[in-house]
Amino acid sequence: MENSTVKRKMSRRKKVVITVIIVVSLTAIIGGGIFYCTFFPNPFAKKIPVSDISVGAMSVTGGSNVLVAYFSLTNNRIYTADEMDAVASASLKIEDGTGYGHAELLAITAQEVTGGDIFPIKVNALYPETYGGAFDRHHSEMGTSMRLELTEHLESVENYDTVIIIYPNWLSSMPVPVLSFLEEYDFSGKTIIPISTSQALGLGSGPEQIAAACPDAVVADGLSARSRDDVKDFLTKAGLAE
Repeated sequence: MENSTVKRKMSRRKKVVITVIIVVSLTAIIGGGIFYCTFFPNPFAKKIPVSDISVGAMSVTGGSNVLVAYFSLTNNRIYTADEMDAVASASLKIEDGTGYGHAELLAITAQEVTGGDIFPIKVNALYPETYGGAFDRHHSEMGTSMRLELTEHLESVENYDTVIIIYPNWLSSMPVPVLSFLEEYDFSGKTIIPISTSQALGLGSGPEQIAAACPDAVVADGLSARSRDDVKDFLTKAGLAE
């Protein structure tokens, strides 16, 4: 009887151990896949001439109370080759022969839905061309007081009631250029809506970083967007469609 009980206990323990091993293995595989897709090029992706890559969509008329500001690595990286891989996951996407960053496409959608102004966050100190280099650069910047000089500036944000910030979620944080933008202007009393391009990491610490940079603004619930339809549906439900 005792032997039978011992055997049952050992059997249950084995099942628990096997289950834990399977869960840990799957987590490692999924996490590794997300990391690879986010920071490394797809060897099977199409190539596009650098001259056909968007330099950043911008339209600031001052006639809307909505501002869509976005940061895209595609508009902020060094290009040393004549062609660039179009990464299918998180970086460069080709539409109608033009290469766009994921964040830029989401920003264009947000602008089309809201009828707001659209503004690219661009810096003087461009990021390295390779994903490994960009990763290392971000890792050295995140969590520091470092701020980067912007190349584009708004005359005023006074007319805007709602500011939509679109950014890639890098290591669960916003890129430093976004913080540089937020700290350049006074967003007191305005509603800021964060939208990240992360496929699995959500908004990360973005909302908290926005609140710290703009303590007198209202940080609304945001969205971790996978597609342009996600952005369209989210902003429509939020009552921001024109």
